[in-house]
Amino acid sequence: MLKSLLLSDIHSQFGLPPNELVLKIKKIQNEDLLKNVYRKLPECRNIYDIQNRLHKKLHSVYGKNGLKYHQNYDAMIKWIARQFKGKTLEIFGISSKPVIDVFTLEPVEIHVHSGRLDIIFKDESGAYYHCEEQRNMGTDDLYRSSIYHFQTARQLGNQVTDILLISGDIYTGPKEIKTQSGCYQPQLINLTNKNGYKRLNEIKEEIQNNCFDSLIELVFVPLYGKEKGQERSQLASEVINFEIELLKKDKILQNLVFATLIMCNKLIDKKQLEKYYQEVKNMLDILEIAKEDGLKQGMHEMVLTVLKKKVGALPSYVVDKINTITKQDVLTDLIIQAVNCEDIGHFEKQLNMTAP
Repeated sequence: MLKSLLLSDIHSQFGLPPNELVLKIKKIQNEDLLKNVYRKLPECRNIYDIQNRLHKKLHSVYGKNGLKYHQNYDAMIKWIARQFKGKTLEIFGISSKPVIDVFTLEPVEIHVHSGRLDIIFKDESGAYYHCEEQRNMGTDDLYRSSIYHFQTARQLGNQVTDILLISGDIYTGPKEIKTQSGCYQPQLINLTNKNGYKRLNEIKEEIQNNCFDSLIELVFVPLYGKEKGQERSQLASEVINFEIELLKKDKILQNLVFATLIMCNKLIDKKQLEKYYQEVKNMLDILEIAKEDGLKQGMHEMVLTVLKKKVGALPSYVVDKINTITKQDVLTDLIIQAVNCEDIGHFEKQLNMTAP
């Protein structure tokens, strides 16, 4: 009853609501959430205010997913920014000057879907490219994008080009919006026309030949092709498994894997996604421990080498005691003591004081 009343009021105030909003409201089981949205309806200025408010309420009620919450999304954007700086947007088939900045733009009116790519590139000519990933795009999404486009232009100026990366269902709707007052014509990049498996194999071959120029493209490969359901999930899993193998060989930064996991948040089963996340996290913990152990081992050897040069042969009990020290700050201090010591007795006194 409350759902019908809410949808009826939205219709009477703002016109026919988009199917996406209708389906989202029909799926809500939390009555308090529905009441809250209904009470706040008079404060909304348009359909997009309702969508933004509903998204925020759902986000707070159902909590954050560790693979797609805003902090991780921000981290992904920062990493992507570093990868694209100095390069063009050729990966999307867009002709641009080298990129000098990458950022998100979130004015009050614009809602960024966490876990979806929605960023702006700025090239060295001063042109801006607003790049948004759109899965299962419909005509309503084109109209929504046009609103975002002009709001972005209001803040950044008119030299803005929209790039819509279309994945999932094949988009057969209009490619532009024409009215008596103007025209909105974004660059539509249809990822469904790309062969994901073929491109993955090509990138694998490039990497085998020690060419890593296409690593950033791995983030987008899971969106390529016409596969659906389990077939789409399988492609995404193959990309992630390949990235994990590279990570084991220390050939890529862990941020590439995390960026791909975030991009795949709707393509892979949540349990499998969490399993990947934990596998990578545990692997990184092990690598970090190994690095720390290697650093400590190197510091032990440095203490002993410096000390031998200063005083000659070392008593075995001194060597054993130095090798039992695990704290890096203590080892650093002992290197300094070894450099400045006058004889083995002087160093032993410092050793006993520093590492009793």
